[in-house]
Amino acid sequence: MIYILMVIILVLCLLLYNERYHNIKISKKLKEIIEEESMERLKFENASKDKKKLLNNINILMDKHQEIFMENKKYIEQHRRMISNISHDIRTPLTSLIGYIELSKSEDINLEKRMDYLNIAYSRGIVLKNMIEEFFHMSKLESDDIEIKIEKVNLSEVLRNNIISFISDFEKNHIHPEINITENEVYIQGDVVCLNRIIANLISNSIKYGYEGKMIGIELSEDNEAVVLKIWDKGKGIHKEELPFIFERLYTGEKSRNRKLQGSGLGLAITKNLVEKMSGNITVESTPFERTTFTVTFNKK
Repeated sequence: MIYILMVIILVLCLLLYNERYHNIKISKKLKEIIEEESMERLKFENASKDKKKLLNNINILMDKHQEIFMENKKYIEQHRRMISNISHDIRTPLTSLIGYIELSKSEDINLEKRMDYLNIAYSRGIVLKNMIEEFFHMSKLESDDIEIKIEKVNLSEVLRNNIISFISDFEKNHIHPEINITENEVYIQGDVVCLNRIIANLISNSIKYGYEGKMIGIELSEDNEAVVLKIWDKGKGIHKEELPFIFERLYTGEKSRNRKLQGSGLGLAITKNLVEKMSGNITVESTPFERTTFTVTFNKK
């Protein structure tokens, strides 16, 4: 009987030692993974059923931590780029504005020239004002500080009104608008102010970056499932490597960062945000100098 008890005690001691050894091993491995920010995960070899469950939950927690870490890293990188872009975008019109004001103060110029300089300075001031308003609008969107009033809206009418407001821009840039709107009036559940902003942003974007193609298309259609708005142009388009970033805040692409195409880089980011607030979706496809299409889809259900 004594021998049996001794064997039982020995087995229990071995089991406890083995358990303690595995716990130390797991703890050490977990510390290494955390310190090295490794993607390695804890293994289940020779683990009991309960311990396997515990290790699996630890691995799930580590996966979530890794995901949060990567998102935070991406946010920091975007924040740095955002600060850099804001500095660039504000500095350019501001420097120009100050320069023309300085020129207008000169005593060596006549009144006509002084007024020319002041008018240019004024136009630079308007550009700067619009940029700051876009930054402010984007910050309000991201903090959910804008009220979205969802109601039945005649999208056909909203689209026609926007097209009319851009007629002079089409003529000035020698752009031929190709309009294809379904004969039946198209209604959706949305916010009329947001819809006006979305359409104006997309048409303005096509004029700004697609004017070289001399053609802009505006299409509106619907079926039993969805309402689809397409705005396209045949301009220089968007390079393949830039497509994944086109809706990011302040992303304009280096090739468009010049005075002629100066903008805040927020137009498409604001557009995407507004579309999603109305449970819609926006995508873009582009083949430079052939066709660049922005497609906005709203579900009817």
